[in-house]
Parts: sequence; C-alpha cells; structure tokens
Amino acid sequence: MTYYQILKQRRLALQLSIQDISSQTRLAPQYIEAIEENHLEVFNDDYSFIRYFMQSYCEAIGVNWQAIQPQVEANLSAYEQARKQQLAAQKPKPQPKKTSQSPKKPNHQRAKTKKAKKDKNNSNSVFSRIRNWNKRMNASKYARTYHIVILGIVVVLVLSLFNMGVSYANNRRLAAEEAQRQAEIKQKEKQTEQLAQQKSSQETTNNEITLTATDKDNNAYEVTNVVEGSKELQLTITLPSDSTIAVYKDDQLVNSSADKEYSGTFKQTISVDSACLIQVEIGTYDNNKIRLNGKSVSFSKTNWEKDTPAVLYFEVKTSTSTDSTDSSSTTDSTTSSDTTTTDQTTTSE
Repeated sequence: MTYYQILKQRRLALQLSIQDISSQTRLAPQYIEAIEENHLEVFNDDYSFIRYFMQSYCEAIGVNWQAIQPQVEANLSAYEQARKQQLAAQKPKPQPKKTSQSPKKPNHQRAKTKKAKKDKNNSNSVFSRIRNWNKRMNASKYARTYHIVILGIVVVLVLSLFNMGVSYANNRRLAAEEAQRQAEIKQKEKQTEQLAQQKSSQETTNNEITLTATDKDNNAYEVTNVVEGSKELQLTITLPSDSTIAVYKDDQLVNSSADKEYSGTFKQTISVDSACLIQVEIGTYDNNKIRLNGKSVSFSKTNWEKDTPAVLYFEVKTSTSTDSTDSSSTTDSTTSSDTTTTDQTTTSE
C-alpha cells in the first residue's frame, strides 16, 4: 500500500473529513486532497512545501512520518525526474542565428543616432513633458493663474492630510474606548459566571445527602438531606468475584432478580418518594467497595460470618418528612431490620 493510500485510509478510519484536517493543520483542502490522490502537480514543483504538508498531515492523523518518509522521497524523486523530462520536451528549439549582417555605420553616425534616440526618449518622458509645460506656462500670460491653481492644490492636499491625521487619531481613540468597554463587559461576565458557579456549588452542597452510621456493628445507616419526591439514590458496588445482589425498598425488590449473579460493577438507581428503608444483600462478600451517591460505605464484619450474605440497611429520611407517624414507621422498620440481622447472625452460628 502506498503512503498516500495509508494516509487516506487512516483519515477515513478516524471518521475525519478533509475539512476537519484542514481546520486542524491550516492546510488548504485542495492540498490535502492532492496528497491523498498523489496529484503533486498541484504544488507547482515546490518540493519543500510538499514535504512540509505531508509531515503536517501525518502528525495530524497519527501516522509515523519517519516510516513513510523514504517512500515519499522516492515518489518525489520520480516525479521530479518525469517533470524535468516533460519540461525538456516542451521547451522550444533555438532558432539558428542569421549570418547576414548589416553594414556597420561610421562612428560619428552612430554617435548622432544615439544622441537623437536619447533626446527623443527625454522628450517623451513624463518629467520632460512637465518641464516643458512649466516653461510654456511661465512664459505665457496665464502664469499668475497657473501659480494660484498650483498653490490651491497644495493647500487642498495639506488640508486632506490634516483631516486624515485627525480622523486616524479619532479612530484610535474610539478603538481604545471600545476595547476598554469590551474588557469591562468581559469582567462583568466573569463575575456573573463566578457567582453562578458559587450558587451552583452551594445548591449542590445543599442537595448532597448525609450518611450517618446508626448501628455500625450491624451495618445500619441513616440517609438524610433527601428532598421528598425528587431524589434518586445511586448505589454502586464493585464485585471482585461473581455474586448475587438483591436491593429491597420497604421489602420490595428493586433490581431485576435476587438470584442473578453480577460481575464487574453493579449499579442500581433507587427512586425515593418518601421516607423508606433500603436493604442491600451481597451474596458473596469479598471486600467489595460500596458507594451511595458517591459516598463510601464501610461494611463492618463484627456480626458477619464468612460465606454468608452481607446485609446493609439504609434508613432514608426525607427533608419534608416531619410527621411523627412516618418517624414511627421508619423506627419500626429499622427495628425489624435489626431483628432480622440478629436472627440471620444466630442462624449462621
């Protein structure tokens, strides 16, 4: 495969158009197309530019220039040789010199001829015509009027130059004022953007959940700062080995199946409408990394035995949940969850 076919195939593999390469390398599109189609006549026999363009093209699409440079040099050499032969074929043949010569004139005649030609050239030149016209005008009766007209022209030129200078100064002053105004606008935009970022950061901080361990030995946590009806919790678990995972929200299964084995990274989005209890069971626990909305959750092995499912409890309290009934039901759910954990531990023993 030739080097220019390699370049075109690489560009197409990257899904880049000729215009994309032109924007990146600042090479004209017709030069890029000429390189890919090996139309070197587009470069007007400027071989240094051909090498420069090809090297820039290689760097833009990640092709090793050193690897294809010998082939490029060989192609340029062949093209240059063919080009020389073509130009030599097109060059017209020299005409034979005439042998007949006109008789030479005497020296004094040649001198007169040269002087006559010189006088003619001088008389035909622009400056000589102006000088002759000035002489005629000075000698005529209109000499005074002529001088007044010349003086008026000079005054007009001076005034025009003065006006041009004043206009140039005004333009520079207006450009400086416009530049200062643009700088002030950019400064205000920068301040506005900073305020918006601060507000966004503050809102993000306000909407960030709070994770508190309520019973660390039994892996029970309390999740607060959750806006009721508009919050989604993202659960992420890394799995060093294949394992089943079951996610329950108020005893209802959230993921597709409790018996399905997962590998790699397990992700589950949990929609929160109101206060609830989320229970996570990992069938084969192997120092998994557990995160809830990006916050790291540690698993305590105090009441857990190896080869048994690892269970975590998340009691979600929404920010608008102030009803005592909801708090009571949440407490009951937590108590039942703790009781279940204790029963599982006892059974394992």
